Parts: sequence; C-alpha cells; structure tokens
Amino acid sequence: MAEIHTDIDRMIMQAQYLLAMNQSPVDTDMTDMERKQYQDQIKELIQTVKTLLDANVTLGEKQKEAEAKAQKSDARIAELQAQVDKLNGELQARRRKIHGKNSEKKSGAKSGDKGKTKDEAEDDYINNGCQQSKESEESSDEESDESSEATNPKGDLSKRPDHYNTMQAETCVVHECDLEKVKAMGLTFLRYTRPVDQFDRISMIRQDRYRYVWVRDKEGKEFAFFIPMDKDVEQRSCKFVDESKYDMPTVVPHTSGTSSMVSDLVVNRFQYAITSGREMYRMINEKMKMSKMSIFNWLRHGAEFLENCLETIKTWLLKPGTTIYCDESWVDTKVTEANGEVHYRRRYMWVIVNLTTKVCYYLYGSRRQEVIKEFLGDFKGTLMTDAYAAYLYFNKLKDCTHVCCWSHVRRLFVSASRDYKDTLAQAFIDLIGILYKVEVENQVLGRTEKEIVKHRGEESLPVLHDIYQQATALLKQFEKNEIKLSAKLQQALIYMTKHWEELMAYTKIGSVLIDNNCCERAVRPFTNLRKNFGGFSSEQGARVTATYLSFVETCKLMAMAPLDFFRRFFDMIVAGRRDYALMTEALLVKPV
Repeated sequence: MAEIHTDIDRMIMQAQYLLAMNQSPVDTDMTDMERKQYQDQIKELIQTVKTLLDANVTLGEKQKEAEAKAQKSDARIAELQAQVDKLNGELQARRRKIHGKNSEKKSGAKSGDKGKTKDEAEDDYINNGCQQSKESEESSDEESDESSEATNPKGDLSKRPDHYNTMQAETCVVHECDLEKVKAMGLTFLRYTRPVDQFDRISMIRQDRYRYVWVRDKEGKEFAFFIPMDKDVEQRSCKFVDESKYDMPTVVPHTSGTSSMVSDLVVNRFQYAITSGREMYRMINEKMKMSKMSIFNWLRHGAEFLENCLETIKTWLLKPGTTIYCDESWVDTKVTEANGEVHYRRRYMWVIVNLTTKVCYYLYGSRRQEVIKEFLGDFKGTLMTDAYAAYLYFNKLKDCTHVCCWSHVRRLFVSASRDYKDTLAQAFIDLIGILYKVEVENQVLGRTEKEIVKHRGEESLPVLHDIYQQATALLKQFEKNEIKLSAKLQQALIYMTKHWEELMAYTKIGSVLIDNNCCERAVRPFTNLRKNFGGFSSEQGARVTATYLSFVETCKLMAMAPLDFFRRFFDMIVAGRRDYALMTEALLVKPV
C-alpha cells in the first residue's frame, strides 16, 4: 500500500507540472500537432490519476473491512480460547472424580445429568441464577413419584410348589415335635405339616487359652511345654452356641431368618455396601444356597417393620430451636411407566442431619422443592444447606434461619485455581482458610456458643468484609473488560456474592458450623452404595435403602453399633412387640 501511494503522488506531481507548463506564458517552439499530442498526454495522465485515486479509495475500504474481520476473528479466537480453558478445567475436575463411573448404569433419555458431580450440578444452577434448569423442572413434573411407581402385576400362585429346595444350608438341625406331650395335652395327631425352616448365621471370634507349664528335664534345662489333656471335646467349658435358644423357631415374620441372620444381611448391605450377588456367593462359601431375590425380600419385610419407627426419629430430627444440615445426591432408578415402558429416571436421596439430637434421616424422592418443603414443613430453627434453589424458600420463613455452606464456596475457588490455573483464586482460598482457623480454635478450646459468636465477630467478620470487597471489585473490573477471569472463578464470585447474606449468617449463631461437611459425610455411605449397585432396580428398593440408612447413620452418630441395634429391634419384633415409639426410645438415645 505504501508503494501505491508513492506512485500516485509522483504521477500527480508530474501531471501538475505538465499542466503548469501548458499554461505558462513563455513561448515554446511547438507545432500545433505537438501541442495537441502534449495536451492528449496530459489528459491521459489526469484520467490515470483519477482511476488510481478511485482504486486507492476502494483499497482503503477493503482494508477497513479486512481490519474489521480481523478484529472479529481475534474476538472469536479469544472466545474459543476461553471455551478451551473452561473445557480443560472441567476435564481436569472430571479426571479427579472419574473412578467408579464405569460401574454406573446408563440412564434413560431424560436423565440428562448422568455422571455429573455435585460441583458440576452446582455449575448448572449457578449459570441459571441458582435456579433449577428448565429440563430438570419439566422432568420432575412429568415424573412424579405417583406416576412413575413400578406396576408389578401379581403372579399366578396356583402352581406354587409345596416347598422350595433353593435355600439349603449344609448344617441342618431337625427338631422333632414331642407327640407324647401333644397327646398329653388332649390333642389328636393328624399329620405332619410343611416344615418351618429357620436360618441363622453364627459368627464369632473364639479365644483358646493354652496353659503352658515351665518344666525341667533330666539334664537340668528349663523351658515352657504344653501337652493336651485326654478330655472329650464336650467337657470343655467354651461352648460354641447355646442350643436352648433353638428349642422354638424365632424367625422374623415373613422371612425364614432369625433376628441375628436378618440383621447380619442388613449391616452387610447398608453399612458395608455388599451387593446381593456378593452376599449370595459368600453364603455359597458357607455351604448355604440363597437367591438374590430372597435376600431382597427379607430386607424388604424387615424394612416394613422398621419404617414404623421413622416418625419418632423425624420428631427428634426436627426438634424446634436446633440446627439441621441438609444435602442431596442423585441416583438412577428403574421405573415402569403407566404404558408399560421401563426407563431409568433421575431421582434424589435427601440427607438431613441434626447434630444436637444425633439423628440422620434419608428421604427418597425427586429434586423438586415440594419434596423437602413437605418434609420440613414449618421447621423452627436453623437450616444449613448449599445454595440450591429448592432451599431458598426458607429465607421467607419467619422462624427459620437459612445459612449457606462455606465449603461449597471454597471448593469452587480451589477448582478455579487447580483446574483452570487462575491465580486470582488463591487470595480467596487463603482468606477462607483464616475463617476455618477460627473455627478450629473454637472447637479445640471448647468455647461456648456465646464465646463462639464473640470470636467470630472479632476475628471472622473483618476477613469476611475483605472477601466481599475483593470479590465485588473483581466483578466490576471484569464487566469493564479491565481483567480476565476464568469461567470457574466467575462462577465462584457470582455464587458467593449472590448468597452473601446466607453465608454471613453463621457468625451470629454459635451452634451452627461454618460448613455442611457433617451432612456430606452422611451422604458418602449412599454414594458408596450407588457406586457398587449402579442404581436401583425399583423405587421400592430405593425407599428400603433410605429406611435402613437412616438408622445405620443415626446409630453411628449415637456411638452405637448398628448390628446390635438391628438385632435388638428384630428380637422385639419376634417377641411380638409393635409399640414402635417406645421401642425406638428404648433402643436409641432419646434427646432431652
């Protein structure tokens, strides 16, 4: 372009010189023809100059268009680079949490959030202004619990055999009925009925104590020595089992197992996350045959008794004036629609913990607000949650204080720093670390609730004000295009500033923790089950799981062995007790 401008300028100067010469009064020795040729040459030069000037204008316009396109391309490249950085960050986050995903079952077409972590689910409602996505709301409305219940037709019982041979133990003790005593009672013997089978798993740790003696041989050497006595095995004082408890059958109703056997199955499945298939093969190793369906049926019948105690622990859970911690996690559940189609649908397990009354409650349902709203009702106390939209209605309740979790906020900043390599996030991580340092001191020093509120006001509030000022300043600079922020850091700042009032609320209540980690720890046993099982084959199975997990985790909070609780509970059921409220108070620690 510079060369073109130089040529044009030179030609213009030449044309102007020739025109000046033509108009000069100095007489020149030129003929008329030469003068005419001279004038034609000048006109040709002038026309060429005009053509070049027009071309120059056209080239200038094209140059401006090219520069505009280049600017658009640069903006597009920057946008694509931001998307690449965001995807790289998400990839790093998923790589850290990818283990266990291969065992999960595939969802139906509407299970759009399949495989998403809790952080990724948070990203969804952060991007939507902390509201549920439209797809989630539509799927929840279409797939209510009532409409998606599995419709299992009743089987034909006309061809059921008199007895089954699929469940057999290698050791079988036969108890004969004393016909002489029957006759002595004035009863007439007619025939033998179908035998009642009872199964019990006897598990114990045996201690054998061998009483060595110190001896001296003929050569005078002393050493320890043992030789067994010639006694019969039955004469030893250590007994393997008390046979008197097997005089009469003591099976849990609707099963063939004793309270010990059923309790063992419950603990193996819901505390140790052992699948039915593994339990079945474990029994094969113990010379016992039992199908997976029989195992589930026993657990289902046991849960039917246990769920009558849920109302009592729910009353303890929602005790007025206390603090409850709430969280939720997804699970894919197999449901049969009204038209007979079978699909895996996205459902949720809500987990509510009360550290004051030491109760943990599992609630199965959809992720709609109505589920948790109906369960909690007009709860009067403090509620600690994340910023999921379903909890926001608690902000409007007069007697309920809604507090948000700082662990969720910190997790977003850590992801921005570690996965998105955003150096600006580290300052917020350090400041939040100071808040946690204050909380550790409160616990270690055993401060009272009043002292906790005092120290939070003196030490935590200045840090919180600093966090908020830095966050708002960064967002303003980002809006003016003065700085660049990663997508994750943007989400973290928006999440934090949008719910700042709920995040600050913990400083005014001494009985509230800074985060929701106690509830997330209670969620982990369920996620272990989900990882091992891949999902639920029915909604009934999901509710059975919720019932058992509620008591397993409650026993842990009360420092009780879940196995002992279930054994004592089913012993009461076998004995005929059905006063569930009194049974619950007798088995668990009733809060004062």
